Amino acid sequence: MIPKVINSRLAWLDTISLEAIQVLARLKTRETDGITPTAREEKLMEVCSGYIYMLNLCKEHGLFDSDDPFNIFENETLH
Repeated sequence: MIPKVINSRLAWLDTISLEAIQVLARLKTRETDGITPTAREEKLMEVCSGYIYMLNLCKEHGLFDSDDPFNIFENETLH
């Protein structure tokens, strides 16, 4: 089997987007069930939606195509 190299920065950001999607789904389900979201829950939905939106824009415009200028993340090899 050939080892696969992944960009750990993108993996981390994608994991956060999955968490944001789960939070949005839970809060939307509560809203659908007739539970009015609190002001704090509405802000959380805005933050999660904004994160997902910005991540998608960054991907669309190729902002992750170059190396990390801060050298925070290294590529990882999966065996």
